[in-house]
Amino acid sequence: MDGKKISQIGATNEGVAFLRKLAGRSEESGAKRDEDIAPTAPFKEMKDAYRVLFIYGLIKGERLPTKSGQSFSTIYANVNMLTDSFDYHTLLQTFGNKEDLDDIGKAINEYTNWAIEEIRDDYSPDSFDLHSEFEEDSDDDDYNEDELPDWFEEAMLTPRR
Repeated sequence: MDGKKISQIGATNEGVAFLRKLAGRSEESGAKRDEDIAPTAPFKEMKDAYRVLFIYGLIKGERLPTKSGQSFSTIYANVNMLTDSFDYHTLLQTFGNKEDLDDIGKAINEYTNWAIEEIRDDYSPDSFDLHSEFEEDSDDDDYNEDELPDWFEEAMLTPRR
């Protein structure tokens, strides 16, 4: 990744609690699913929730650094623990700002932090629907899906090896 810095991946303590809730985990259950909240949780894994909130923050939000004195918890010591076939570098390069590539881990954290703060207080497992957050963009009369490059959909759906 061009020898750029990659910070550890994490979130604020409040953010970690919210990500755990999205993945059906509680403080008491640790890494195991909490049977009381898991049936309504929108994600099976915490990293899936993290990825979705990163995309939401990248496309709809902005980078939100942690505040001075705000605690930050490392979730993944290495970005590769979060990636699998998920290409953060390409996503940041395509949808982000040039300076996002200076420290990919920090950019991932800050876009995800924005998304967490944006939806955390109003979260309900019965009404969790980030898809609707993008619908207003697709209602634009000037929108033409044929304007996207042909390779775009295939590239987004094809897992990287």
